Amino acid sequence: MRSSSDENDHESFNKKRKHSDLNDSDCNIEFHSSSSEHDSADEGSSQSKTNGLMMDNELNCKDTMGESTRIRDETIYEPSSQYKKLKTGREDGSNDGKIHEATNKQEPTSDNNKVQRMMRKMGYEEGHGLGKNKQGRLEPVQASKQHGRRGLGHHIPGLEDSSLKWVPEEEEIKVVEDMTWIRNTNKHGLTLDEMQHWLQRGPKKLTIDDEFNFCSEDIVRNVVRAKTVFDNLDGVELRRARTRCNPYETIRGAFFLNRAAVKMANMDRACNFMFTKPAGRESTKHHPAGLQPENNELLYFADVCAGPGGFSEYVLWRKKWRAKGFGFTLKNENDFKLADFYAGPCETFHPYYGPKDDGDVYDPSNQEAFRNLIMTHTRGKGVHFMMSDGGFSVEGQENIQEILSKQLYLCQCLVALMIVREKGHFVTKLFDVFTPFSAGLVYLMYRCFEEVCIFKPNSSRPANSERYLICKYKRPGTEAVVRHLVQVNEILLKGDANDDVVQLVSMDELEREQQFLQYLRESNEVLGRKQVIGLCKIAAFYEDSTLVEVKQAEMRTECLKYWDIPDESRTVPRKMKPKEKLNQLLKSTTFLCSTAKKLTKDNIESTILTPYDWFCMPCGTGPTYDDKNATFYMGLGRRNVYRYVKNNWELVDDITIDLPPDTLLYAEVLYEMKKEFKHMQKVLALHILDAYFLGGENISQKYLRERHELTKQLCEALWKPMGNICTRIRVKELFRMDSHICRKLQVTERRMNSRIALTHDIPQTFLDCDSSENDKLYFIPNSVIFLKSTAGTWNRYLSTKHPMSYVFNSKTGETKCDEQRPTEAEAGFEESFDKRIIWYWPNDESLTVELFAKFIKKKCREINFTLQY
Repeated sequence: MRSSSDENDHESFNKKRKHSDLNDSDCNIEFHSSSSEHDSADEGSSQSKTNGLMMDNELNCKDTMGESTRIRDETIYEPSSQYKKLKTGREDGSNDGKIHEATNKQEPTSDNNKVQRMMRKMGYEEGHGLGKNKQGRLEPVQASKQHGRRGLGHHIPGLEDSSLKWVPEEEEIKVVEDMTWIRNTNKHGLTLDEMQHWLQRGPKKLTIDDEFNFCSEDIVRNVVRAKTVFDNLDGVELRRARTRCNPYETIRGAFFLNRAAVKMANMDRACNFMFTKPAGRESTKHHPAGLQPENNELLYFADVCAGPGGFSEYVLWRKKWRAKGFGFTLKNENDFKLADFYAGPCETFHPYYGPKDDGDVYDPSNQEAFRNLIMTHTRGKGVHFMMSDGGFSVEGQENIQEILSKQLYLCQCLVALMIVREKGHFVTKLFDVFTPFSAGLVYLMYRCFEEVCIFKPNSSRPANSERYLICKYKRPGTEAVVRHLVQVNEILLKGDANDDVVQLVSMDELEREQQFLQYLRESNEVLGRKQVIGLCKIAAFYEDSTLVEVKQAEMRTECLKYWDIPDESRTVPRKMKPKEKLNQLLKSTTFLCSTAKKLTKDNIESTILTPYDWFCMPCGTGPTYDDKNATFYMGLGRRNVYRYVKNNWELVDDITIDLPPDTLLYAEVLYEMKKEFKHMQKVLALHILDAYFLGGENISQKYLRERHELTKQLCEALWKPMGNICTRIRVKELFRMDSHICRKLQVTERRMNSRIALTHDIPQTFLDCDSSENDKLYFIPNSVIFLKSTAGTWNRYLSTKHPMSYVFNSKTGETKCDEQRPTEAEAGFEESFDKRIIWYWPNDESLTVELFAKFIKKKCREINFTLQY
């Protein structure tokens, strides 16, 4: 039973909506109509052209011959004995004789005769009422049919005459849903010629009264009839009835932005975490190799038609900064609400709206631009999976929502085929799948993936038409389908009512693919029956406001546990100051005040004893004080980034950067440049030397190289699409100290505006797509910073016999190859930072790069000679 506070929350939410129909649209939203409110609109009002689709008079009615008929067992909705007991207090459904049937007749008694004689004395005449002018009522006073506290004489139009009844025993309430997959057994992909041959065009169709090829006639009519009952009912009471009767209603959005996040969590768990925890496995006859990201790469995903972003918030909560998302949705009041991503870090999620900056998924130029963006940011591979949850208001036309949504269906599938990598996954929302167009589109996706499943999660309200098409393991060679769908979209964009696409795949082809056709029909009938049961239950709860669903609390607890989601309430994260946050993360912060040891010609011998222990990197940090010199940066979420300057934390305002909360970096700000002289361009950038925390993940005890690689991943996740105002973030390139260090510390003379400067080239990555080979990026170095990678009494050496390095403990004499080095041989962040060395190169005239390189070569030779003897 819902608490009063829950009731208030629910009511305040509903006040924000314009429509009073029953829907499931407090989820990701996409508009392609003039309406400013989205609604699935499939549980409630059905005032549309299809209202003529009425259920046959098989529902407890009498036919024209006067014979009572009933529909099949699976669609009979008569009260069970349990329900009768709930309503009347007796097993047989009676009311102890207090209310008599209209056909019951009583035998005359002496009491009755006395009453009649009294009435005649008062002037009563047969067939006339009492009163001076015989104006009294003739019919008997009816027994009260009131339920709850609506008021005496409350009348519910539509429900009294409705033959739809809820049978509690027919409703199935369970935590683990049934999932049925269908495997694509076709060895060859589709060709453009055969798809064009299947295509059928004709006048636009706006009815579904004859769409029985993919679902039985009874189910289609029952669904429409069940919806029609609610046409004239009060919207507020309908929503209250829906809230009370849905066993999964109190789950709501858990601690996420909305219910969409919970739906994605539900589907992810139902698919064994196929989306957020992909597990690699060997290829088999029926299954390709798994989707395990290679070399610990980021998990790339796309969220299309996705505002306000519940799907993405769930993925980011599960993966944190190790996932990079690309969002595409219409720019309107239901745009992405990144500020409300309390559960997952939004810093690695990048909204995109196309070259026209409108986010219209129907626009071919937007589709192509989105594809190019994703291919650029994923090394040409595409995303690991795509989600789409688009919908728009169909108020007054709810029964033909499927027809009105056909282009949205198509464009979401088209974009998925354009951007999902081979072996990747796709999930998209559908409503009814009764028409040849929808069935054909599902068939094309079935042919493009290894397996598909039409699935309705528990978190989707039982009484609506919503369901999800889940596609697993994308096949290679889907380019022909992409080209075909592009052509179909071009036809639909014309909006010609006399030249519409009514069929994507011929019935002959679907009949040939019997397993698919049978799967689709069974799916439609199973989901249709469940929907009618849900609608009838709402009607029963609407009619009787005293009914409650006793399993709501149990289902919330059990479902969240099964989905691996904490049973917590949504709360706004508490804002903390940098010092307070740092004290929460670290036991000691004394290392922050450590100063680097300056490398000079005089102390180089005593400072660098074993060169192989060190890594170095050219920096812009100079000998004079500057707040852009290397220091600590603390990220508290989005643009709440602070810089450690003179033992204090100051808000960064000279650059615009986003950092996930609980991020602690050792970094510097410098100018990145390209071209020379009058054509020179420069922009500020943040270059990271080392990292302690990445998005709440403590990496301080990992090996320096590993910390470097993880930080590089974070920078890749934070890298914004071109045109974004955020400052670029990079990781310094680590150079191992060896005899070839002179080649790595190269400088190039470049002409500035008024002088010649020594510059160091910045290695370009695949993300530097706006810089050509002739426009290399560079910066002006002012120092080299050295970080020690080995700890304590351990040192690193190169083998003179094999092309490998190893670590040696001078105290214990223990030797391990570098790949098997013990953890105690690896210097953590604090040790590396505390022992860091800075050489003000190339401006230190006493210690030039030539002298430095000569010293390192000499030291390496001495070490190798010593090891040989």
